[in-house]
Amino acid sequence: MRSLPCTCTCAALILLACGDSGSRDTVTTTSAASAASITVTAPGDTTDTAAPTSSADATDSATDSNSGANTSADPSAGPKFDVGKDTGGVDPDTGEPVAGCQKIDFLFVVDNSGSMSDEQQSLATSFDGFITSIQNTVKAEDYHIMVIDTDAGSSFLQECLVLCAILPECQGYPCNMLPTPEGCDATLGAGLLQNPKGEACGIAGDDRYMVDGQPNLSKTFECVAKVGTNGDGSERPMEAMIAAVSTLNVPGACNEGFLRNDALLVVTFITDEEDDGQSKGSPVGWQAGLVAAKKGAESSIVVLGLIGDTDQPNATCAEGEAEASPRLRTFAESFTFGSWAPICSLDYAPFFDASVSVIDTACKQFEPPG
Repeated sequence: MRSLPCTCTCAALILLACGDSGSRDTVTTTSAASAASITVTAPGDTTDTAAPTSSADATDSATDSNSGANTSADPSAGPKFDVGKDTGGVDPDTGEPVAGCQKIDFLFVVDNSGSMSDEQQSLATSFDGFITSIQNTVKAEDYHIMVIDTDAGSSFLQECLVLCAILPECQGYPCNMLPTPEGCDATLGAGLLQNPKGEACGIAGDDRYMVDGQPNLSKTFECVAKVGTNGDGSERPMEAMIAAVSTLNVPGACNEGFLRNDALLVVTFITDEEDDGQSKGSPVGWQAGLVAAKKGAESSIVVLGLIGDTDQPNATCAEGEAEASPRLRTFAESFTFGSWAPICSLDYAPFFDASVSVIDTACKQFEPPG
């Protein structure tokens, strides 16, 4: 997030506690009225159960939550994919295309700047209920899940730049011999395999995303989704998103095989700053780029955004907690299946619960290519 005046002493070590905004990580919100307001577009489903909290929400179609979340699941193991036979969208008995989506590709774009600690924890906490609701509600049984951050692998070096100003080493490495990210680890939009300390998160297989049968799905997701807070303060969420599903998805590239033509694409982006000059392009161009990655099939994309709403009536975010994000809001609302909610909500579960029915509707209307 763009730097705001830091209230911490300017000593190098204390700068770590300030982050790059000195705001969100130090603000404690206690109001029970901070439940997510949700703006959702979902043709064919306009039942409102999400209790929007702003007048802007009343102008959009709020979808019914049909989560069926299993809150009693074993937290140590988390949900596992209940994978049936992969039919490739074709009925094995008749050879005819099967209506609706059989596969879903989930892309999470997570801001790793200095003010995002609480939000990353909220995302990790809500994941179990979200994926369980998807399994209980949506027809698809074949999933890919990938997490990317909003810079090009500089978070480790950003942290060490501060520590090495006063210490001889950083996380066990001599300051004059710090490892430099290379290849995919230094590429904007590449799927993450490690936590910010460089420890492997346990993603099974050779890909930079989770697939069917991923052991300890919840813990693995939490490991990669808590992307840290030492990333570049000039976040590029939209540029990272487009790269992840376009240039990095081709054969031999970092994310090869993640995005499939015969799968529904669900993009969730979470950032507390507007993308107003960091990423190349504009909301119109970002929308076009994502649609192009899906071969022009706009209705096969679901977009979920958790962003600042300080420019909205009855805003959840207070000034200084998150930056108003009209460009990101415009991007989300440009999709048939586009949703957004305030990033400052204490609990993301209501937003994700409502989003399940949007994903279900998109899945039912999905038309397999060819």
